[in-house]
Amino acid sequence: MKPTLSFLLLGFFFTLANSIHAQEARLANVPSKSNSRKPIASGPLVVGVFAGRFPCSEIAKDWKYPERPECTKVKWAITFFQDSVTHQPTTYHLLGTLNRQAAREGKWSIVKGTKTEPEAIVYQLDPDKPDVSVYLLKGDDNVLFILDQQRKMRVGDDYLSYTLNRIVN
Repeated sequence: MKPTLSFLLLGFFFTLANSIHAQEARLANVPSKSNSRKPIASGPLVVGVFAGRFPCSEIAKDWKYPERPECTKVKWAITFFQDSVTHQPTTYHLLGTLNRQAAREGKWSIVKGTKTEPEAIVYQLDPDKPDVSVYLLKGDDNVLFILDQQRKMRVGDDYLSYTLNRIVN
């Protein structure tokens, strides 16, 4: 009786294992590209929207904010705008957790070079305010790296990095 029961149980589990399938690949199962509660800006005026999380202390120093021990990470979402005809940089809109009271807005420009890559493309936020400018190295069309005030790479850790990734609708 034992061998028969074992054989039946083995057959049952084998049948069950072969009938279990992962979720079907249907359009309804494809995740959206953005988990934002509102649509991401798009159109001829928008160069792109980038978001990321990174350590707080270095950016707070760059922007002349007082250091707060409870500020361990910063979350940013930056929208870059351009002239629809010339495609030249115009303004940016930054939502972030460093200053939750107000979005940061200003001009941005494209400048050349870092300390190690003289031909690199760098986005400079607030070029008219060099003491609080933010420099972003264009890794490719989908990734920006946050540089320090001397345009050198910042180093994150296993939890947070100084990168911003493009997000889309």
